[in-house]
Amino acid sequence: MSGEGVSALTASPTPPTVLASAAGEIGRPGAEPTTGVRLSATPSSSSSSSQPAMSPTARPSPVSSTLVPLALPHSTNSSGKLLFGLGPALDSDAASPVADGLGMFTTWYNSPSDLGFMRDWASNRIPQTYASGRSIHLVVWLDGTGQVGTTQTSHGPACGRDYPLSAAFLDDARKLADIFKGAAGGPPLYVTLFTEFQTYACETNAWASSPEVTNYYLALKDKYLAAMAIFHSVAPNAKVSLGWGGWQARYDDPGKGGGRSMFPYFADVMRQSDFQSFQAMQSDSNTQDILDMTGILGQYGPVMVSHFKPDNGSQNTWTADLKSLFTDTYIRQVTSMGLFALSFMDQANFAANSAALALVRSGIDKYGVAPSK
Repeated sequence: MSGEGVSALTASPTPPTVLASAAGEIGRPGAEPTTGVRLSATPSSSSSSSQPAMSPTARPSPVSSTLVPLALPHSTNSSGKLLFGLGPALDSDAASPVADGLGMFTTWYNSPSDLGFMRDWASNRIPQTYASGRSIHLVVWLDGTGQVGTTQTSHGPACGRDYPLSAAFLDDARKLADIFKGAAGGPPLYVTLFTEFQTYACETNAWASSPEVTNYYLALKDKYLAAMAIFHSVAPNAKVSLGWGGWQARYDDPGKGGGRSMFPYFADVMRQSDFQSFQAMQSDSNTQDILDMTGILGQYGPVMVSHFKPDNGSQNTWTADLKSLFTDTYIRQVTSMGLFALSFMDQANFAANSAALALVRSGIDKYGVAPSK
């Protein structure tokens, strides 16, 4: 899964069109990324089939720049295969018509209210998933939980979503680690922490929009490292990553540390992570974003697409993306850059028609890592 030899991606940024976030239907949160002042949303309780929704907001404008290499070449996936996963919850994953070919089941944590049904899984679905030879992938999305405002931190006043910076979150992280833990020698527990974290601060997608935003990201990095340490200590099979929104590579704003210029500010925590992750949810196309983000993040370790689906549910985009992705040339290129896993957001596009189901089945069969048992 890991190794050496990925070069830095130095292509000029592509201007953004639609910048998509985890949005929409059953089992998923929703928000579009913004630059400028973020809009708050009222949190709602969630379950394995219902999660909070956010309102769309403004989109960043492109800024022309050249990407500077961020780190030494680090990772490659020499197998030419991908670990395919499916969300949004362990129960629906197991019932999918493509479940037999999946090496990973993905589930989402969006708020403390999810701990109830997850505890129920600890005695059945979780051990059953590991026993089947499959990894579990836990996506932690917190942009719909808590309040948006100013929080006092060790770095000074920080403006953004309060729950990710709280002691309560670390308590909940310990509970999650205990619920999802597996054997040290068994299938991994992959954890994508703070997915789309660029949307958590009061002004999004940039490190230096204001001192309060910088302080927020500094404090968020502290909590990330603390949560990663908790997962490592409680769940011996845990591997942890920071979850980027895949739109970040579509533009650059060096003056604010935004777009591609945001990555170096998180290099320290990415180097300490077990793997890297990002979502791919553009409504127009995702194939170039996957290459760009893998090229950037692959410098820090193995890379996972943590949730893939066109934000608007477009069947045409989904089909075009998979027809490009499921080719020998593309798979060889993206795995050589460090991609080792891709998780589908849900199976809504699979169910659109028999051709769609056949497409995803054939790709998983040809390019997927099968369950180990």
